[in-house]
Amino acid sequence: MEQASVVRAALVVALAALLDAVVGPYLTFGFFSPKLALIAVVFAVSPLRDLQAVLLGFFGGILLDALGSDLFGVGALGGLLAATLSARASAVRRKGTERVMLAQVVVLAVAGYDLLGYTARWLAGLGVPTLGEYTVGGVLPDAVVNALLAFLIGGWLLKIVSVKPHNWEGR
Repeated sequence: MEQASVVRAALVVALAALLDAVVGPYLTFGFFSPKLALIAVVFAVSPLRDLQAVLLGFFGGILLDALGSDLFGVGALGGLLAATLSARASAVRRKGTERVMLAQVVVLAVAGYDLLGYTARWLAGLGVPTLGEYTVGGVLPDAVVNALLAFLIGGWLLKIVSVKPHNWEGR
């Protein structure tokens, strides 16, 4: 039985949040950009228990907020959403379909994060485009780009977080 390393998952999420803060602004095209921290949260917390997943998602969201989010709190809610969706989806996963299913979770997490950010900016009285324009020009392309990115690097992230069982018999 495979187990997951919480320390490795936390390091993956922290490095992805740092990479998102450093490289993310250079990869922004219009309303959408790669959300590396959310992708890392979804794939890193999938083999963990529910409480560990939610705490790690909150940790990744706070790092996302602290390292460069627009409004403080949106990243924390986005990380919680991503971790909760990933933990629920991993309860029904089948061997060999993890990448596809978690890429779908990334679609939902990124769309939720974008809509949370839109709502927060609207409630704060900041300038926002119309919801239809933002949905078609920002949320949908953002979700598709991040799902493709998640599918491409997801297997690698799952291998980093998973720990192989020890063979104590020496074989």
